[in-house]
Amino acid sequence: MSRTLIAISRGLWRNRELIGAMIGRELRTRHAGQMVGIAWAFGQPVLLMLFYTLLFAYVFPARFVGEGGVSDYSLNILAGLVSWLAFQDLLGRASTALVAEANLVKQIIFPTEVLPIKTALASLAPYAGALVFTLAAAIWQGRLEWTALLVPWLILCQTVAMTGCALLLGSVGVFFRDLREFVQLFCTLNLFAQPILYNPSATPDWLGRILAVNPFSHLVWCWQDALSTGALDHGWAWIALPFESLAILTLGAWAFAMLRHHFGDAL
Repeated sequence: MSRTLIAISRGLWRNRELIGAMIGRELRTRHAGQMVGIAWAFGQPVLLMLFYTLLFAYVFPARFVGEGGVSDYSLNILAGLVSWLAFQDLLGRASTALVAEANLVKQIIFPTEVLPIKTALASLAPYAGALVFTLAAAIWQGRLEWTALLVPWLILCQTVAMTGCALLLGSVGVFFRDLREFVQLFCTLNLFAQPILYNPSATPDWLGRILAVNPFSHLVWCWQDALSTGALDHGWAWIALPFESLAILTLGAWAFAMLRHHFGDAL
């Protein structure tokens, strides 16, 4: 298993320029023909975050605003969304990462692992603007604490996890073309199975237990600790996150190595 990870890592380093070029091409292709072009890739996440925050922090919670107040709740939503929306975008695209580039996959000399990984990085890149927006909101509310220094670590863990998901879903998606529909349904439901849209001071115990068993919640809690609460309130999530990310990457790399020799036949 470790040999597979090392081989993929070396391949990515050798093809880093190719990956960079393909990320740029994918971002341009996604929004080709639009009036605002690639700017929409960076503006859309911010607009989505504003919509969810206004809806769930200022409209729905009028009946149950808790001790932290509305401003605390709104920043909590932003901190959770900045991580989940990037992950959601990746999950929605990963299952077709190889199928969409069938001509390249069939070329023997082409490094196939580049395709799912560039999809992961291309999904992560536009959310840099969303992160800046969240940091600005924390500064505006006077709540940016030392925990914001942990953001690079969170980005690293999330990148590792997203890369693993891209390798896994991209490999399986070659053989099960309906996978994308199941993943999109999961993404829709999973938004409400994480501690993002709920007021932390008004979350019932039974819901808290459901959130705790969702591994995506660990990532969200870490982002909220770093950018919203300003304290490591979920220490166990910080411990679990790097191990979960590495486990996902290992599983994805293993699946890719096992299935890659059959991609050509399936496509």
